[in-house]
Amino acid sequence: MKKVEAILRNWMSKDHLELLTEFLRSRDPEFTVLEAACPVDAQPLQALRRRQLNPGLVFAFWQGMRLNLENFHSPVGNARLTQDFSQLVREHILFSMPAYTAAQQALPALEHDLSDEALAAVNEFYTYLETVGLKVAHYLGFRQGDLLYPMTEPGYVPDTAATETYRMELERYLGFTLN
Repeated sequence: MKKVEAILRNWMSKDHLELLTEFLRSRDPEFTVLEAACPVDAQPLQALRRRQLNPGLVFAFWQGMRLNLENFHSPVGNARLTQDFSQLVREHILFSMPAYTAAQQALPALEHDLSDEALAAVNEFYTYLETVGLKVAHYLGFRQGDLLYPMTEPGYVPDTAATETYRMELERYLGFTLN
C-alpha cells in the first residue's frame, strides 16, 4: 500500500502542468521553442492560463487511467486506443469545466495590456498544451494504471501490448517519442 500512496502523493502533490512540462521539455523540441517564446511580461496571463488548464490535465490523466481499467475488463474494446485522440481524451469536456470557463471570462482583462506578439506567443503555447499536453496526460494516466492497478484491482495484469500500441500510435500522431 505504501507504493500506492507514493504514486498518488507524487501525482497529486505537484502542479500538474509542471509535471507535464518536465515530461515534454525533454521529448519535444517544439515545446521548448514555444515555451521560450513566452514573454516574461505575460506572467499574470500565464498564471491564469495555468489555473485554467490544470483541471483538464487531471481529467485527461484520470480518463487515461479509466481507459486502462476498461481495457482490462473488456480487452476486445482496446481498438479504441487507435481512434481519434481528441475523442479518446474527450478534449471537448475541458472547454465546459467551470475553472476553464471562469478563466476564459477573465482573460480579456489580462490580454489587453500585452503586445500582439506577446499575446500570440502565449496563446500558441497554451493551445499546444490544450492539444498535445492533454493527449500526453491521457497517455501518462493510461501508463500509470499499469503501475497502480496490480496493487488495487483484483486480478489485474498490465496489458503491455495495449500500452505499447497506444504509445506507438500516439508517437506517430504527435511526431515525437514518449519514452
